[in-house]
Amino acid sequence: MNPSDKKPTRIPAADVGLVLPWQLPSVQGEHLVALVQRQASAVEEQLEPEEQLFGGAKMTLAELERITDEARQEGLDEGYREGLAKGLAEGRLKGHAEGLKQGKVEIDRSLARLSQLLGELEAPLAQQSEQLEQCLLSLVTSLARAVTGHELSSQPALILQAVQEALAQLPSEGGAVRIHVNPEDEVLLQPLVEARDDRELVPDAGISAGGCVIKTANCRVDSSIESRFRQAADQLLSRLAESGPDDSAK
Repeated sequence: MNPSDKKPTRIPAADVGLVLPWQLPSVQGEHLVALVQRQASAVEEQLEPEEQLFGGAKMTLAELERITDEARQEGLDEGYREGLAKGLAEGRLKGHAEGLKQGKVEIDRSLARLSQLLGELEAPLAQQSEQLEQCLLSLVTSLARAVTGHELSSQPALILQAVQEALAQLPSEGGAVRIHVNPEDEVLLQPLVEARDDRELVPDAGISAGGCVIKTANCRVDSSIESRFRQAADQLLSRLAESGPDDSAK
C-alpha cells in the first residue's frame, strides 16, 4: 500500500491543546543553547545588585557580620559621646541653678538673723540712752568745773565778770538787790556794791566759788557754777541729738 493512499486522521477541535513550536538548538559557533542563555541571564540579573553594592568583590558572611558590628559599635560610641556631652552641659546648668537657689536661701537666713540681732540690740540701747546722756552730762560738768575752778583761781577777774553779767540780766525796775556769793569771793566783789546803796553782798557757803545768786523783790537770777554748767551741758546734748549718728560718722 502506498503511504500516500492513507487517509489523514483528523483531531477534533475540542481535543486540541496548546501547541508550541520547538526549535532545534544550535551546537555550533559561539551561540549557546537558548535555555542556558536564559539561565545565565537570570543569574547575572541576580548578581548585578550585589556587585554594585559591594563593588563586585566577593564577601563572606563573617566579613559582613564584622562590618555590621563595627557600624553598630560606631553608632553606639557616637551616641554615647553626644549623650555624655549633653548630660554634662545639663548637669552644669542644673548645678548652677541649684547653687544660686541655695545661696539665696542662706543669704535670706543670714539677713533674718541679722535683723533679729539688731532688734535685740536696739532695746538695750534705747534703755541706756537716757543713762548715757546723764553720764555724759556728769562728765562734761565735772570737766568744766575742774577747768573753771582752775581758771577762777588763777584769774579772779573772771568772777567779777560773771557777777556783772548776772546783774545785767535784772529788769530795770529798781529796788534792793541781794547778791549771794561764796565767802571767799566777798572781798573780790566789794567794788560792785561800794558805790551802790541798792546792792548788798550776802556771804553764802552754799554758793560755789565763782558763782552767785542774785535776788530782788520780784526776780531771781541763778548764776551759780552748777547752773551755768548744766546749761552748757544741755546745749551740748541738744546739738549732739540734732546732728544724729549719721552726721557724727561723717
